[in-house]
Amino acid sequence: MRVLFPLLLGLSLAAPAPVPPLHPAGQVDVGAPAQSVALSADGRVLVVGTARDVQRLDPRTLRPLGVLTGSDGGGWGATFSRAGRLAAAGLTRGVTVWDDLSRPPRTIDSPGGRVFALAWHPDGQRLALGDAGGYWQVTPGGPRGQLRGDVMAAAWSADGLTLYLSTGQEDSATYALDAGTGRVRWRQQNVPATHTRRAYYGLDEVNGLSLSPDGRILASAHQDGRVLLRDAATGRLRRALSGGEDTRWAAFTPDAQVVAVGETGRVNAWTAAGQPAEQAQVSGELWHVLVLPDGRALTAGADGAVRAWTLPTQVH
Repeated sequence: MRVLFPLLLGLSLAAPAPVPPLHPAGQVDVGAPAQSVALSADGRVLVVGTARDVQRLDPRTLRPLGVLTGSDGGGWGATFSRAGRLAAAGLTRGVTVWDDLSRPPRTIDSPGGRVFALAWHPDGQRLALGDAGGYWQVTPGGPRGQLRGDVMAAAWSADGLTLYLSTGQEDSATYALDAGTGRVRWRQQNVPATHTRRAYYGLDEVNGLSLSPDGRILASAHQDGRVLLRDAATGRLRRALSGGEDTRWAAFTPDAQVVAVGETGRVNAWTAAGQPAEQAQVSGELWHVLVLPDGRALTAGADGAVRAWTLPTQVH
């Protein structure tokens, strides 16, 4: 025991291995705060939504390819449908939709003010949106309703039968809704007792939602810095990942690993087992992250930079 005890003590006090850095793989300045990035289903069109407009970029080199007609209201939450339609929300009420990127867009109004949440149904025809007044709707012809907080994010199940929504302010929860009726299937709120809310923020706002490639896990990005992984069918918490502070968005890689960004400028990547894999730190807020099929991650920053990162082999 006199020999083993110091060894055991040493093991218990050993510092964890440092998390290696992510590798930069290029960047472009888009001239205004970058708020979202989206890739078309065929991988041929990449857009970045900024506080000023929506711009096309070359998916391989990030070279700017021009500004989309009719995008002068900004580009929060830019997202492509499987059919190639593009939707983005501006700084005012409503959503801009391009049925064809070569033609002028149309607009969809929302009753509760600025739209934060956008997600295309898997059929490529219907769009879910949620706004600052808590109103949500599926258009055209779908259900609609109102939740108790700002609707911050939306996502669809692969079969299109479930719509996931997240909220901020006094609600700060995650919902699974029946896509046909709008009925709440489950609602989960997870606010740590130790969390201190900041001025102008909610209890623990749920800023982003993403589904794993197999559709079984729902990732939610929380203002307190966590990424929560839930069973998409039941809402049961599977794992909590610590991302620092003010996490804005999380995304899955093709093999269901997780990458997240936040307002502190940190990029985090985790293995499937929830172990930190790599991370990076930039100056200023990061608002969105997109994982490309080639294994790169793109981040959208308030400094106007869209940055590419090469993910570690254990994460892509």
